[in-house]
Amino acid sequence: MRLTLVGKVVGDVILVNGGYLLAFLIRFGGILPHANWEAYWATAPWITVVALILFYSYGLYTPGRYRWEEIFTSLICAVAILFLASIALSYMLHQFAFPRSIFLIAAPLQLLLLGLWRRFAWAWSMNRMGPLQLVVVGSLSRAQERARQLLQTSGGMYEVAGLVVDVPVGRRSTTDEGFMLLGSYSEMAAAVDSVTVNGVLFCADIPQEIRVSLVSEAAARGLSVFVVPDIYEIMLSQSRLEQLDGIPVFRLTGMASKPSFAWKRLADIALAMVFAVPAIPLLLLAAIAIKLESPHGPVFFRQERVGQGGKVFQLCKLRTMVPDAEKLTGPVLATERDPRITRVGHVLRVTRIDELPQLWNVLKGDMSFVGPRPERPFFVEQFRREVPGYDYRHQIKVGITGLAQVEGKYSTSAEDKLRYDLLYAKTQSPVKDLHILLHTLKVMLMRAKAS
Repeated sequence: MRLTLVGKVVGDVILVNGGYLLAFLIRFGGILPHANWEAYWATAPWITVVALILFYSYGLYTPGRYRWEEIFTSLICAVAILFLASIALSYMLHQFAFPRSIFLIAAPLQLLLLGLWRRFAWAWSMNRMGPLQLVVVGSLSRAQERARQLLQTSGGMYEVAGLVVDVPVGRRSTTDEGFMLLGSYSEMAAAVDSVTVNGVLFCADIPQEIRVSLVSEAAARGLSVFVVPDIYEIMLSQSRLEQLDGIPVFRLTGMASKPSFAWKRLADIALAMVFAVPAIPLLLLAAIAIKLESPHGPVFFRQERVGQGGKVFQLCKLRTMVPDAEKLTGPVLATERDPRITRVGHVLRVTRIDELPQLWNVLKGDMSFVGPRPERPFFVEQFRREVPGYDYRHQIKVGITGLAQVEGKYSTSAEDKLRYDLLYAKTQSPVKDLHILLHTLKVMLMRAKAS
């Protein structure tokens, strides 16, 4: 049995405020001056509410299986933002007797206390749950691909008990990669019953008429059912139920509405102006570092990208690769350990400082802060041929960050990134954009998710 939501909330509230109590005791040598302590108590309820909102926004109260790295980076981001929000609250509430030094002392203490508490809660929950045992269902090639993904990046949270595939196979035979073949689609029921599993993962390439019966078989056995959506199913999401002369129909709502364009544009301009102030000194320092490492190349790097409606624009970034990186190879997608990336460029990419010149693209209207990442025309043509429905992502404005960047990983395929992009396009809202912006801070601290 996992720790309850109430237990997590109570623990977090106690430790957030406990961090302030310890900070007061450290700052004032074990005593609590009345005026200062009263100022804290006047602010504490608001600080607690903000803390809980931040923890919720970073998924710390969302059920699911998460690696410890994800939880701890969420805590770092939440505590850092809480530090700034608490200072702002003390000014807004005119509690000037709340010493600024308390905030500086409390933040690391809160991170330490929350980290220890959440580490215990995570270890206890993972030990009680154990790995999620899955059967993967799909074509032989796609089922193996999904099984491989689960085992390579899950950190032991998932185990694959076997595969159910689209071709007849010998029972209990194995693939070249060591995955057990439990049977074909027609043997789904017997295959699932032959192993001890908690859930079934259905790949997107199962024919629709077959998938319905397979999902029913899994659901009837009380197993958790996970379905990778195809493009058609994503298009149906958020659709509206209507009737045509008594015929029940789903009306597709499209990818975005004109009101959404308006609020996004206003938010983009406001954020770009705010971020431009701290960006200027960072850009100057980055420019100096780039020139010191490779003096013969330019500081800024311009490249054609495909934006909304298929329009090509010039994207501006700080240069992170050696000069003329594609002179001999032609267009090549960057990889996680690309030898063309310079030492300075690696730091700029990890910290996302190389993206700061795109504030200009946002002000010009070529891009938004949140949206699908723009690709180069060469790769867009390639993805159009390989990934059905790829052009749908061009119905909305491209962005500096997006759902694919915060939920996916560096190694996430173009097809899966498209799924994230379309899901964002169907569900975009100011709250969704704020969620993505907050989680972008977390992604910057996680090597595996940076993309």
